[in-house]
Amino acid sequence: MRERTVVLLAAALVPFLIAAGGATAQQSYPEKPIRFISPFPAGGAADTLARALAQKVTESSGRQAIVENRTGAGGTIGTDAVAKSAPDGYTVLLGNVSTLAIAPSLYTKLPYDPNQDFTPVTLVAKSPLVFGVNAALPAKSLPELIALARAQPGKLSYGSSGSGSITHLTGELLNAAGKMSIVHIPYKGSPPVLLALLSGELDMGVLQVVELLPHYRSGRIRPLAISGIKRSPAIPEVPTAGEVGVTGLEATTWYCVVAPRGVPKPIVDTLQPMLVKAIASPDVVKRFADEGVVMESSTPDELARLIRSDIANWAEVVKRSGVKLD
Repeated sequence: MRERTVVLLAAALVPFLIAAGGATAQQSYPEKPIRFISPFPAGGAADTLARALAQKVTESSGRQAIVENRTGAGGTIGTDAVAKSAPDGYTVLLGNVSTLAIAPSLYTKLPYDPNQDFTPVTLVAKSPLVFGVNAALPAKSLPELIALARAQPGKLSYGSSGSGSITHLTGELLNAAGKMSIVHIPYKGSPPVLLALLSGELDMGVLQVVELLPHYRSGRIRPLAISGIKRSPAIPEVPTAGEVGVTGLEATTWYCVVAPRGVPKPIVDTLQPMLVKAIASPDVVKRFADEGVVMESSTPDELARLIRSDIANWAEVVKRSGVKLD
C-alpha cells in the first residue's frame, strides 16, 4: 500500500515538475547563441531580414544571435535542416511563402511537412509583387496590358525568377485573371529578368518592389500595378490590381520565423515577444518600408492559420500551371 501511495504521489507531481521545468527554461532562455537559418543566399530579402532580426535579438537578450545561410533546392534544404534540428529554441528558420506554402505542391518528395514539422513563432513581414513592363510597351495600365495581350495571343512574354517561383505563379494568376496568355519565360533569379526586361527581350516582369525601384526611377521600367490588397509604401502612387478592376491577384510574399516541432511553449513565449519587439523597431520598419517590405508580426496561432490557408491557395495555382520540380 505504501509503495502504491508513493507512486500515486509521484504521478500527481509530474504536471507540477513539468511546469516548473518550463518556467525555468523560460527564465534562463536564451543561454547560448540563437541560430537563424536563412535558406536563401546572402544579400537577398530573406537573408537581410534574418540579419536585422538577429541584431535586434542580440541587443535585447544580451546573447548573440547569428545567421547561417543553408541554401539550395529552392530553399528546401535549409528549411529541412531546421525541421530536423533539436527542438530547444536555439535553431529557428526565417521561412517564407515559397518554402512553407508553395513547396508542398511543387515537390512530390518534399522532406518536411510545413504543418507538422515546425512550431510557428511569428510572421515577420509582407511584400507585394509588382507587374513591370518595358517602358517602350504601349500599355500604361494593367487593363491596357490585358487588352494588348488579348489582341495579340501568345505574342507577349513575361519573365520570372524560375519555374515554380512565386513570381512565376503570380504571372499565371494574372493570365487567369485577364483571360489571356502571356508566355512565361523562366530565368535563374531576378537579375537576368531585369536585364531581359531592360533590353526589350521581355515585355513584362513580375518583380519584387525593391528590384524595380532603381529602374522605375530612371524611367526604363513602368510599374502597372501591385499584387496584394495594399499599395506599397515604397511606390504609393502605383495602384493595386484590384483598384484597377483586376481581381484575383492578392499574391503576397511573406516571411516568418518558425522553430522545429516540439519546442517548449515557455521558450516560444519568450522568443515570440522578443521578435515582435524587433519587428516593430522604428529603424527596422523604416529601413524595409523604403524597399517595399511591410514589417508585420503575429501570434503563433495566426501564423499557423496563414501557412495552412496559403498551402491550399497556392496548390490550386500550381495545379493550373502544371509545374513540378521533382
